[in-house]
Amino acid sequence: MIRSALIIARKDLRERIRDRTVLILGVVAPFALAAIFSLLLPSGDDALDLGVGFVDADGTEISQAFRSGALAGVERAGIVEVTEYGSTDAARAAVDDGEVGSAIVIPSGFGAAAQAGDAARIEVIANVSGGISAEVARALAAGYAAELEAVQLSVATAIQLAGGEPPPPAVEGLAHRASEIEVPIRLEDQATQERAVGATTFYAASMAIFFLFFTAQFGVLSLLAERRRGTLPRLLAAPIRPATIILGKAFGTFGLGILAMTVLVVASTLMLGAEWGNPVGVALLVVSGVLAAMGITAMITTLARTEEQAGGWNGIVAVTLAILGGTFFPLSQGPEILSRLTLITPHAWFLRGMDDLSVPTASPLDVLPSVLVLLGFAVVTGAIGLLRAGSLVVRR
Repeated sequence: MIRSALIIARKDLRERIRDRTVLILGVVAPFALAAIFSLLLPSGDDALDLGVGFVDADGTEISQAFRSGALAGVERAGIVEVTEYGSTDAARAAVDDGEVGSAIVIPSGFGAAAQAGDAARIEVIANVSGGISAEVARALAAGYAAELEAVQLSVATAIQLAGGEPPPPAVEGLAHRASEIEVPIRLEDQATQERAVGATTFYAASMAIFFLFFTAQFGVLSLLAERRRGTLPRLLAAPIRPATIILGKAFGTFGLGILAMTVLVVASTLMLGAEWGNPVGVALLVVSGVLAAMGITAMITTLARTEEQAGGWNGIVAVTLAILGGTFFPLSQGPEILSRLTLITPHAWFLRGMDDLSVPTASPLDVLPSVLVLLGFAVVTGAIGLLRAGSLVVRR
């Protein structure tokens, strides 16, 4: 039985590999769309590359502290690229020419005003197309201004408690000491292990699982095609049981799905720079994803009477599940019901498994929940599909 099923599977695989439609749907289309999406929607270091200009017309310790503190911090984090200019006019010209999105200018007399407790002004230059760069510059300037106000308040409080105004050197000393005191209450961001794949990997995985549902339908569709051509009755006339025919079609579909997914994983890694993660975990996701797609497409296809009808129904189901599964765009910002509906799609569980593998220390055990759910899809829908396929084979 197994040998006969493998012979049928080999015949189907040979036919499908020669079919350009399968090549386009299984490999070319998902790879091309993944490449296009990843180029249009970059992530990581390329997703936020902001240029901010800086002019220090004051040259005091206070103005230099802004450059070496807040600006240097966001620059080290890779959020902005800071370019220093010698004058306000040069910075304004750079903003107008689009060299930087915005510029921060600390005018002359800024440090003296801050030490005297007077209003100290920081200028932000931005044009209408400054976008995020302008908002980042304003936030940095506002944050530093708030820090200076806290120092001024500390000095004023200390002077009042002392019962009088100390001489100027004492004021300067108080200001310096206040600037070194740590704020008693502060907010700190604690970084967790990143669990989100980059844009290239996301679109490679999402397009792979999306088009897999079109690839996985060919095995069951061939049953309808052979019945239409009259070759199915001849197979049944041979000493081959109907179960062997169904098993052969399943083997062929499984092999075709694994082959298409493997080519996509390797091609996207070598040519697009996708990072799929732990190879064993990826293999588990691919196998379970192929089985889930086989089960769902088998169930849908066996409900149809013709190949055209089955192809149409499978297309509707594939696109609907892909949208609900967040294949084309994330649903986290939508209504809560959409976020819950993603759990009924194998696409969402496949992509969730990819997120689990994005952690550098990820192991195959991390994807087991997603794999088990995908296998659950395969078992439930596959059982229905097998029962329907059995009646399809023996039906005259």
